[in-house]
Amino acid sequence: MEEYKYSAKFYDRLLFPFMQPIRNRVIKVIKRYQYKTILDVCCGTGDQLKQLKVQGFDAEGIDISDAMLNIANKGKVKALCKHQDASQMHYKDAKFALVMTAFALHEKDHDTAHKIVEEMVRVTSEGGDILIVDYELSEKTSMLSKMLIYAIEWFAGGEHYRNFRTYVSKGGLPALLPTTTLKEVKRFYFAQHGVVLLLLRKETKD
Repeated sequence: MEEYKYSAKFYDRLLFPFMQPIRNRVIKVIKRYQYKTILDVCCGTGDQLKQLKVQGFDAEGIDISDAMLNIANKGKVKALCKHQDASQMHYKDAKFALVMTAFALHEKDHDTAHKIVEEMVRVTSEGGDILIVDYELSEKTSMLSKMLIYAIEWFAGGEHYRNFRTYVSKGGLPALLPTTTLKEVKRFYFAQHGVVLLLLRKETKD
């Protein structure tokens, strides 16, 4: 059974208070750098894409969940989302100025998450940017935030929770990012240092 078959229709409403400050920050970053081509990897319900469309940005997304894609293609504002495996994208190299993903990597097994990051780097243009939002648990993270994050992931259950635990035990995002091709541009924290937004630049070849 598909993981989001029943939760997709409630996903945005349940997470709106938590997600909206992050969505707003993503929009501010995109407005700041005025990316011409944007890909949202594991775009889910397409909420971020819909908000970008309202702001005048054309962007597209991919996701493997039919339930999520069904929501993305409904409503007054529809997101351009395609069914595609993020670990094996069908796009040519260096196609997008910005490639982004939010809260997708922690729920995948480590090998799959690593492949997704590799694919994101591949389809990003030289000098283009990669934007990642996900958990970052450290000594700076408040105990309340840690408890809530673990509770949310435990409630998701099963493989999702196991992958989250592996993600944390391996060190989070740094364990998934290449050390030679990406340079950090900006970072923003949310949820009392429990969530990070990383903006990374794909360095140009000499």
